[in-house]
Amino acid sequence: MANKARLGLYLKDEEIKRLIKVAAAKRGLTTTAYCAQAIEERLMRDGEISAKDVDENKMALLSRMDRLREEIGTIGVSTAELVEEGRRR
Repeated sequence: MANKARLGLYLKDEEIKRLIKVAAAKRGLTTTAYCAQAIEERLMRDGEISAKDVDENKMALLSRMDRLREEIGTIGVSTAELVEEGRRR
């Protein structure tokens, strides 16, 4: 398992926390994934990271997902294809 960096997040109040949970759920994400994505998007917008860096991270994630699916049994479609199909809908 890869090492992950941990970041604590203190929010203004419980309502913000609730709104984040709702927004994440609407997108089928965990609150951690939702916040990480929002931070990544802001870093890109602020010029701290490039879109290329983000694309490389996404490809690495898709590759890890494919390996996991191979371990639990494939369904005959790569993760990248499933993501692309989801985007088309």
